[in-house]
Amino acid sequence: MRRFVRSAALVIGWTLIAVTLGIFAVRQAGVTEITFVALVVGAPYIGVLSLAAVILFAAARSRIGSAAALVLTLAVVGVQVPMFLADGPDNSGPELSLLTINAAHGEADAAAIVAAVRDNDVDVLAVQELTPEEVTDLQAAGIDDMLPFSFKAALPVADGTGLWSRTPLTDGTRLDNFGFVPVQARTTVDGQDLTLVSFHAMSPATPRHTAEWDADLARMRSIMETYQGTVLVAGDFNATNDHRQFRRLASTPFSDAADAAGAGLFRTFPSERPLARLDHLVTSSNVAARSVRPLAIPDSDHLAVLAEVQLP
Repeated sequence: MRRFVRSAALVIGWTLIAVTLGIFAVRQAGVTEITFVALVVGAPYIGVLSLAAVILFAAARSRIGSAAALVLTLAVVGVQVPMFLADGPDNSGPELSLLTINAAHGEADAAAIVAAVRDNDVDVLAVQELTPEEVTDLQAAGIDDMLPFSFKAALPVADGTGLWSRTPLTDGTRLDNFGFVPVQARTTVDGQDLTLVSFHAMSPATPRHTAEWDADLARMRSIMETYQGTVLVAGDFNATNDHRQFRRLASTPFSDAADAAGAGLFRTFPSERPLARLDHLVTSSNVAARSVRPLAIPDSDHLAVLAEVQLP
């Protein structure tokens, strides 16, 4: 009986190692096969599997298994640790508050969005899945009184995006060749030129859409590299920090504001029981992220993200 229990512990332990190693490898590889894209969302939690393997191997008195499981656990935990460690420049420039929200096909509570803008003294609002009806509701709730400058591509269902700003916006443009329609605009804050983007990557819900999602993230990164001055790209990237495609987009000379602020493993989707952080603010690396946190907006399936940053 004891031999059976030991054998079972070894089999289960090595199975857990194989599963953990497989997901970890997919995380590093950046594949686009739809099943693997979905599996990567669970990457922050696979350390539990390898830790369970450590316990099983210890019970089975397998030194090789215990060592392998422990090394894998440390590797899995190690790639998540930077999210909890604040890292960035020690800026003393103007402060900026930005709110981004996926409006859920224009169903999000516009009054609640405007209240969040008011209560948090928001300077820039980025909205995805912006419909003409949502624009009307936001205006009725008083968005233009607080953020009088805007550039919008309000479109049916999920296609639209928009930007509102406390400071004047210039050079407003729709970005072409994306699954949805991002918008960009320029503004100046205390003499500093900024490029603002409200971005929405395709949702990787089918094999065809997964290919579009991969292309959207790669194309957005390429466009970001052409911008002059400081860049802030906010929105629903439909990707977590464990997707290599997003890590590539948010790599030097850019960074994910939540990671830079040491915000940890907060999640934004689905809003009622969040499993993944799909919504981000990506900035030039010379922007200091002071705090990044989620906010609940009624009738949206995403949590909003509120970021406080300081410019160079």
